[in-house]
Amino acid sequence: MNFKAGYVAIVGQPNVGKSTLLNKIIGEPVAIVTPKPQTTRNRIIGILNRPDAQLVFIDTPGYHSIPRPLHQFMLNEIEKTIDESDLFCFLIDPESDQPHLDDDLLERLHGKNPIVIVNKADLITQARKKEIAEELRDKWNLKELFFISALHGDGVQELIQTLTDRLPEGPKFFEEDIYTELPIRFLAAESIREQAMLLLHQELPYGLAVEVVSFEEKPQITVIKANIVVESPSHKSMVIGKGGQMIKKLGTRARERIEFMMGDQKVFLELFVKVDEDWTLSADKLRQYGYV
Repeated sequence: MNFKAGYVAIVGQPNVGKSTLLNKIIGEPVAIVTPKPQTTRNRIIGILNRPDAQLVFIDTPGYHSIPRPLHQFMLNEIEKTIDESDLFCFLIDPESDQPHLDDDLLERLHGKNPIVIVNKADLITQARKKEIAEELRDKWNLKELFFISALHGDGVQELIQTLTDRLPEGPKFFEEDIYTELPIRFLAAESIREQAMLLLHQELPYGLAVEVVSFEEKPQITVIKANIVVESPSHKSMVIGKGGQMIKKLGTRARERIEFMMGDQKVFLELFVKVDEDWTLSADKLRQYGYV
């Protein structure tokens, strides 16, 4: 049997479980996951190595229609991924209140034969699954449909096998001992942003970025200094919290996650809060904070 290798895009609306699926497939916390929409901003790559194949998964930002510079950057990330990938996992929520976004995204995938996947199947009754299958087959003329639970892993191995069967033949793109090509500096920044999104007020995270100022790896400890960037002084106060308790809690959680990703290497994490008003509206600021 000849070896296979290829890129697999994971696309869909916000909060359908794309990042959860990537992490389940890879078996490592490659992508940050929160209950809030638009958690993923950049393309996140996870690499699955099998004896017969290498699957390079690309988790993309949630597909949306918000006309702001930061959201346009996210749409561009999706478009680049669509252009560069061999296979496509199209995750959907059949109960979405914006089904037109699924229709629009499917149109962008025209001719690419995406695998349509209904996630969170563990929350759907058998009767409802049958209804969903009939509705989607009639609506999109589907030949196949997967029901999975990215959180619990139901149906994920079957999905991986289907993807492997469809991969083109070719040599591996990456060495076998890595599971992502993303630098640890980027993953550290994402870990800080993840904890901020989990701990802070509902509306704050969308105007929040993380800027790693320095990242110094020493034999016994890694020293990281980072700015948490917000858009107003009131947001800065929220991040710091009463008596500095919020930023202390955030820093502890982020440090523990970074240490785990680095193989339990000891980490010293120092966080600062920086106000940069309306940074999400400035192309130069988006570039400065890594959204090029």
